[in-house]
Amino acid sequence: MTPVLKIIFHAGLLCTAAAGFGASPGVGAPHNLELPGQVMLDMAWIPPGSFTMGSPASEASRHADESPQTRVTLTQGFWLGKTHVTIGQWKAVMGRDVRAQLLHVIDDDALYDLGGKPQTKRSYMNFSRAKAAEYLANESDDLPMYFVSWDDAMEFCRRLNALERAAGRLPAGYEYDLPTEAQWEYAARAGTTTAIYTEPLGAIAWYDANSADGYQGKGFKVGSGATGGPRAVAGKRPNHWGLYDMAGNLWQWCRDWYAPYPGREATDPTGAASGTARVNRGGSFGSGAGDERSASRAANPPAEASAYRGFRLALVRSPK
Repeated sequence: MTPVLKIIFHAGLLCTAAAGFGASPGVGAPHNLELPGQVMLDMAWIPPGSFTMGSPASEASRHADESPQTRVTLTQGFWLGKTHVTIGQWKAVMGRDVRAQLLHVIDDDALYDLGGKPQTKRSYMNFSRAKAAEYLANESDDLPMYFVSWDDAMEFCRRLNALERAAGRLPAGYEYDLPTEAQWEYAARAGTTTAIYTEPLGAIAWYDANSADGYQGKGFKVGSGATGGPRAVAGKRPNHWGLYDMAGNLWQWCRDWYAPYPGREATDPTGAASGTARVNRGGSFGSGAGDERSASRAANPPAEASAYRGFRLALVRSPK
């Protein structure tokens, strides 16, 4: 049996209606967001509570940046996308598919802090327009959106907030954003304290040992050298809070700058005030089993756009 943490619920939050939600469900209920073109994005309610962030010294495959373990209390519940943002959902808000997104990255002549020096995204990623088709995997609407930088994911959130605010559907005091690293790990664990939230790993994650299984179409070399790539979302078992692919498929950008954990206790942490890399979590179809653990962390420049990274949408309390 998977060990389960005792979740601390804060009185009143689960039965309070969010002002401005209109016909949408209130706090404590799932949120089914309708994007332009009647494209749906389903979100699960994540209750407030406490958990231990990071990994113990005894956990196999752990890295030093997963300590010191920190007892985190999240005083506000939030909504989190049940899946990665898909290509279809991205198109509905941003107006371009994954192929156009890749060309958007390649054609960007701006200089970013990448690899410790100012350079374009295409230089950093070794991309050329002439070979763009070689960088793409499959392109169907039910795949998680890839070639999305942290900056791109935040632009998606900004555009969605503007759309929902103009339509009068944005709940008062809330906004769409990326989850903080603490919110992400809390949601991934869903009350569990084990390295992964459900055994066996192959039942919940597409990773390097199975991402080529039954794979068809364009992709990348994984594991033993076979072809794999992003897989349709929700193809594996969800965690206890109904979230799919919190391990594997694509790494997921978080809101925070990458930095050491504070240790001891923290309430509603949002990470460092500045940095050079943004956190991403969850592992990908090309990652080993150690990267699929709930505590595993990665850090990449916010301008980097990769075939191995995407994001998951959160609806959270606006910063005061």
